[in-house]
Amino acid sequence: MKIVHIIPTYNEKENIGQMIEAIEKIGKHFPKWRNEILVVDDESPDGTSGIVKKYKQKYHNLHLLTKKKEGLGKALIKGYQHAITNLKGDVVIPNDADFQWNPDDYPKLAKKIEEGFDVVVASRHLPGSKIIGWNWFRKLNHNISNSILAWWVAGVHEVKDHAGNFKAIKISGFLDKVPLGKMQNAGFSFQLHILYELSKTGAKFAEVPVTFQERKLGKSKIGFNRYYIRDIFEYIKSSILIRIDRNANLFKYILVGGVGFVIQTIIAKIGITFLMTPDNAVAIGAESAIISNFFFNNIWTFSHKRITGIKLIKKFFEFNLVSFGSIIIQKEFVRIGSIYFGSEYWFVLMIISIVFLVIPYSYFMYNRFIWKTHK
Repeated sequence: MKIVHIIPTYNEKENIGQMIEAIEKIGKHFPKWRNEILVVDDESPDGTSGIVKKYKQKYHNLHLLTKKKEGLGKALIKGYQHAITNLKGDVVIPNDADFQWNPDDYPKLAKKIEEGFDVVVASRHLPGSKIIGWNWFRKLNHNISNSILAWWVAGVHEVKDHAGNFKAIKISGFLDKVPLGKMQNAGFSFQLHILYELSKTGAKFAEVPVTFQERKLGKSKIGFNRYYIRDIFEYIKSSILIRIDRNANLFKYILVGGVGFVIQTIIAKIGITFLMTPDNAVAIGAESAIISNFFFNNIWTFSHKRITGIKLIKKFFEFNLVSFGSIIIQKEFVRIGSIYFGSEYWFVLMIISIVFLVIPYSYFMYNRFIWKTHK
């Protein structure tokens, strides 16, 4: 397994050499892994890149990219792209140069990848994790971004820690499916956005508890300056856009369901006209709507997970099997309701069962079992 360690830097002359040496030292204990170290430097005025160039003479697996200062997000995007296209890595493990995330923990992340996970996040929010040295400002900053914006506003629930740089990501089928070139995150909102984009690939997530501590050398980049203010507004914007994008499928699903509802109503009305009982007419109409919903959801709602070829036939039968639950729900609701309120209320009963029972049931089941990512 080839691991590309991506280290974004800006004014890290006190730390970068120690970080390179640490990764090399740890790697010697795991000879089955091939380590590549990629430093992405934002033209640090303190000479960070010059130190890296000296280390390149010692370590041939050390690589350096330099770029103008644009922010952490832009540096990581460039690093990820280079790891995919030029270094042909299997896994990327980004980390900061300042030892807030202990590089000794990177084998924990890599081992989880070997166990079958696709994204493994070093977490500050699991039992056994620790945070050392944070002041009130860092705690407030993290709680707002991680708990309020990432969890509640954006709705990214794949992991509990959204803001850290230290994570392992499998490249093939996951990171290489993320539209990195279209991501505009300049600052730390990139950490949330990349998790969301990875979730759309069907990646299997895991977290491992670690100890996080304040840097001992160099100057923290977090503070009230123009970059920090820019990053705050960018994080808020990104959280809102993720929520809108995440709900887009639900809106499409409801519209497709609306078409299915019209079809079901027409079929059910025809059945009742020909003296069928309301519950049976509704059930036959529901099956007609299910057929319509399957094909429209496949080509539109879940187009990013579209099922094609011979698998389409297999999934259609699975879809019907899953949807059989919604038919039973409607049939029994209308049958029982007709007994208590009269058969003339079949239409109202059908609407109630669809809105409050069938839609939540179906949306969950379709996402979970039908249009999951197929590898």
